[in-house]
Amino acid sequence: MRAVKIILCFLILQTIIFSKSIEMDKRVYYHYAQNLVQKLETGFEIQKVRGYCEFTTGECLGSLFITDPKSLEWGERNIGVLVKLNVDLSNFKAKRYWDISFKDDKLYFNKESDVMLKDSDKERIKKIKKMLIIHDAIKNIVTDEIIVSPEGGDDYLFGREHKTKVFSDYIVIKIPELSYPYFYIFDYGNVDTAVMVKEYAGRNLDELNKYLKQFIAKNTDKDGKIPEKKYNEFMEKEIYETNFYSELTKEILELEKDLGNELYLD
Repeated sequence: MRAVKIILCFLILQTIIFSKSIEMDKRVYYHYAQNLVQKLETGFEIQKVRGYCEFTTGECLGSLFITDPKSLEWGERNIGVLVKLNVDLSNFKAKRYWDISFKDDKLYFNKESDVMLKDSDKERIKKIKKMLIIHDAIKNIVTDEIIVSPEGGDDYLFGREHKTKVFSDYIVIKIPELSYPYFYIFDYGNVDTAVMVKEYAGRNLDELNKYLKQFIAKNTDKDGKIPEKKYNEFMEKEIYETNFYSELTKEILELEKDLGNELYLD
């Protein structure tokens, strides 16, 4: 797939002299969202991406831009931009892909290697997958009150809204069960570490997933909507008060920590 490319130029002189031309530093960025919205067919994929995301709502929804390594200065070219791990969940064999380059505006991984996962990594991956399936079901609930949310919207993914650029490291996770835009993302570089001391106090995840399905089936009307009051009550009791999303973030952070060099960008 062809990537959308933009070029940012930086002045190397503080004073512009109009009488002669000025050499500019050039840095090329590719819109990585084009790759993120490709649905994962099987397994589990985790990526660490260094670049900038265009924020509109106080969070990154996937409008990521990454640097073309060729546009970096020589001293910066040993800095990683993107690394990903693909895990076959039938046998937990994993492969690491890194050292990216672009040719004809297409992204290529130039290196790959096998990764040995620890038993704790396997259990954490299974838990994260269960939590993401629950998150996705919640995300797709429609209530009887209008909620304007950009999540999953093409305007926000493909740069058709005014945004603030936030440079950071981002973690992206993909599983086949996720609905459009087919990935979960958060700002790893600016994560609130307070989540590490919060304890999940909710149902067993299999039980929560079953209860969520029953809640949706019981409360959805003929128009496919759930009363806002019932939705808020469910979210408060089963998700917010139990620290569900803090637990999800903590599990992802712990997985990234355990994987160590396999997701290291520098």
